[in-house]
Amino acid sequence: MTAMTVDSLPASADDAPATPRAPEAGAPQRSPFTLLLTVAPYIVLLGTFGFLVKRAAKTITNNDTYFHLRFGEEFLHGGWSLQHPGSVTTFGTNDWVPTQWLPQVVMAQMEDWFGLAGVAWLAGSLFILLAVTLWFVARRYAGPIPAVAVVVVALLAASPGLSMRPQVVSYVFVALTTAAWFRTSHDGKVRWWLVPLTWVWATAHGMWPIGLVIGAVALVGIALDRVVPRRIWLRHLLVLVLSAAATALTPVGPKLWSAVLLVNSRGTYFSEWQPAHFTKPYAVAFLVLACALLLRMMRRTTPASWTEALLVLLAGGWALYTARTVMVAAVMLVPFAAKAVQELARRRVAVSRREVGVVLAGAALSLVTLALVVPQTADEPPPDADWYAELDALPAGTVVLNDWTKGGYLMWRFPGLDLVSNGYGDIFTDQELERNFRMDATQPGWLRYVRQTGAEYALLAPGSYLEAELMDIADWRLVHRGDFVDLLVPPDDWPDSAPG
Repeated sequence: MTAMTVDSLPASADDAPATPRAPEAGAPQRSPFTLLLTVAPYIVLLGTFGFLVKRAAKTITNNDTYFHLRFGEEFLHGGWSLQHPGSVTTFGTNDWVPTQWLPQVVMAQMEDWFGLAGVAWLAGSLFILLAVTLWFVARRYAGPIPAVAVVVVALLAASPGLSMRPQVVSYVFVALTTAAWFRTSHDGKVRWWLVPLTWVWATAHGMWPIGLVIGAVALVGIALDRVVPRRIWLRHLLVLVLSAAATALTPVGPKLWSAVLLVNSRGTYFSEWQPAHFTKPYAVAFLVLACALLLRMMRRTTPASWTEALLVLLAGGWALYTARTVMVAAVMLVPFAAKAVQELARRRVAVSRREVGVVLAGAALSLVTLALVVPQTADEPPPDADWYAELDALPAGTVVLNDWTKGGYLMWRFPGLDLVSNGYGDIFTDQELERNFRMDATQPGWLRYVRQTGAEYALLAPGSYLEAELMDIADWRLVHRGDFVDLLVPPDDWPDSAPG
């Protein structure tokens, strides 16, 4: 059978050209209902921008944001290098590799220039960038109403990951990479820009291998669909190969690959790496996107292309893999869900320059508004307890046992303390992660590990198992209560008095 080229492919309903907008001259006057349908998607989209602005304009409470700020500060001013980063604690001795250094440095620089308000604005700019990216991806395959519906649902599915963390950069790049390869299966164009995009991705966040997997799966589909000649397919393969090679050419070097494998091997210690619970709202939103595709599959009379089918299956695999990759799956499904919902409409209106202008102007206005708001709403961290001054007065290097989940904020707020644990797992060896996990969950051996730390104080979540057990079993004393953490001190004869 002779291989089909892009030019020889028959037209299909999926790839039918969009209906151009009718000229305004001589056109009949629109009814109020028609006018409402015309402006409604843009009202919803601008409302979505407003919601994202409101989300970003709050006081920064995400603990992970603060350890990224602390790491960025160390890279900027603390003497860390990308080849030989240090550690924020003597209890984390792993020879680790920075995988998110670029956004960490940008975050810390924004804090230097504008305080936490600058960090909040940066978060909002990433949220708006993601929304705009998803809009244009969906809009390529659907009219304004189906497109905005898909974008809103996809953002709901991605909502647990929308905080000032570098992973939002990955969501944007996943959307761009999926859209690029899917478009390649239609037009056969070689998109060399994916190579520098992957390089930037590798400096920003550890999910960059997902982009390579998307490309590999798409290449298999393109080969099975036989939509390009073999020589063109080999050029597409070269894009993937060069993208993979580019990740070894960042300032970190080839060690980046081993760092990714290390992270994946430690998923048991982190809740976001566990399988998703599909009864939670964000997972239900993903299922809505999946159901749209299922309904389309049941309705259509011709089979989907291999490329589309394989990419959809890949997205489903990411959703089943871990809770944190449900967000990846959601943004991957945007072009396919948009096509599915579009089939319910009579026609797809082409994107006009006016529409592009409205969307971009709305995004710009949102960022200007956010810049005006955050100095009043997000320039301060969560309020200090009155007794935090006592911690500020402690000698540098004082060992403090702390709640694992609170370590990010505590390391930023008290940089001179030697905190035992935090949520940035890369800096810990496997044995150190096991120690932290056992202490935090008061699993067998926890008290022995606490004793070995030599901790002179403890900052623990109110009502936590570790706090209760230290007080009941080891006679630690509660000195100060707080909304965020409580302060405990050991008995005078600690650690000699420790049981076991």
